[in-house]
Amino acid sequence: MTRNKSFRAFRVYFAQFKHRGGFGFLRQSLWKLLLILGSFALVFTLFNHYVLDEDLKIWIKDSLSPFWLVFTLFLSECSLGILPPDVFIWAVKSFDHHWWWVLLLALASYTGGVVSYYLGTVLVKVPRVRHWVLETYAEQFSQIRRYGGILISIAALTPLPYSPVSMVAGVVRYPFKNYLLFGITRLLRFFLYAWVIYGSSGWFN
Repeated sequence: MTRNKSFRAFRVYFAQFKHRGGFGFLRQSLWKLLLILGSFALVFTLFNHYVLDEDLKIWIKDSLSPFWLVFTLFLSECSLGILPPDVFIWAVKSFDHHWWWVLLLALASYTGGVVSYYLGTVLVKVPRVRHWVLETYAEQFSQIRRYGGILISIAALTPLPYSPVSMVAGVVRYPFKNYLLFGITRLLRFFLYAWVIYGSSGWFN
């Protein structure tokens, strides 16, 4: 009985998602993701070949603490994601065990998104702030009502503003368990982009 109810609920969700143009949105977003990854690969290939040298790597390793980088990204993801995560992914490559640092960056970003979600649940109670959020992120409000968790996954994977989408999810009281589930793709995003950024370093060699 429970399985039949779950199947019927899935069919209803599938029909609604299709009716709202969700598959077109998903297809468009995936194409954007491929274009973005290709652009990143080209940019970092040129950067690694023409700009990056051993002196810069040594300066990063000697001057920056990887814990500081992780904490800074966390603060950024708690405050509308004002810093690009890809710079942090590139920076930790200079440290030993850099894939572990990528994992910590991913967890910091994911946790920062959770903080943004809860900020949304708090801000919605302040009329003036609620009005500002509704005006500033009107497009995200429209999309999350139409596409729900798919928008959260797309924002987690692409350079779409993940923290604002998380905040909007909190404002509209999107189910927290579903938010956590769809937001897991944020971890995949860091490893996917790290694979592109790190792999591009040897393409001219």
